[in-house]
Amino acid sequence: MNSLDPSTTETDKDLPLREDIRLLGRILGDTVSQQEGSKLFDVVESIRQNSVRFDRDFDEDARTELERILAELPRDTMLAVIRSFTYFLHLANIAED
Repeated sequence: MNSLDPSTTETDKDLPLREDIRLLGRILGDTVSQQEGSKLFDVVESIRQNSVRFDRDFDEDARTELERILAELPRDTMLAVIRSFTYFLHLANIAED
């Protein structure tokens, strides 16, 4: 790697933050699974994985699956999913500070 390459420097600089966010995400996932059950955790994880696939790869199958999952969620499950993602965003913001 070229140490003068700005993209490399940016990536290296952000690595500790990304690792912290991943750790916090794993802890949150464990907490959601323990407190709300593995079924909710599986829904949240499926939404997350399909969102990442669609965002990174423009994967239309992921978009279709994401639309299906979200359309079929009961209201109480939808609220729990929203709460889970909100907690994750709060944790990521705290890690940045």
